[in-house]
Amino acid sequence: MEKVKNFLAPSLIFLALFSAESLFAQGDNPEPQGGITNPEPQGGITNPSSEKLNNPLNNVDDIPTLVETFMDIVLTVAVPLIVIALIYAGFKFVAAQGNSEKLKSAKQTLIYIVVGAAILLGAYAIAQGIFATVTAITG
Repeated sequence: MEKVKNFLAPSLIFLALFSAESLFAQGDNPEPQGGITNPEPQGGITNPSSEKLNNPLNNVDDIPTLVETFMDIVLTVAVPLIVIALIYAGFKFVAAQGNSEKLKSAKQTLIYIVVGAAILLGAYAIAQGIFATVTAITG
C-alpha cells in the first residue's frame, strides 16, 4: 500500500500541473490583414487547417536518430517529474517530524528517485554515445 501512495501523490501533482497548462494554452492567432477581426466564424465551425500538430518524428530517417529523438522526448517529460518527486521526498522528510518509520520511508523514496534519475540519465548518455559512434562510422 505504501508503494501505491509513493506513486500516487507525484502522479496527481504532475497531472494537476500539466493538465491545467494544456487546458489554458493558446496558440499564435495573429490578427488578419487590414485590422478586421472576425471573433466568431460562420456557423461556429473553425477551419481545421488553421491548427497544426507538429510531428516530432518528422525528421527521423534512421534508427539512431529515432533513438535520440525518443530519448529527448523521454527526458523532456522525465526531468520535471524528477524535480516534482524530489520536492515530494523533501515534503516527506519534513512531515516525518522525527518519526523513525516515516523517516525510513522518506529515505527510501529519495533513494528510489535518485536511482531512477541515474538510470534515466545513464541511458541517455549511453544512447548519445551510441549515436555519436554510429554517426562517426557512417560518415
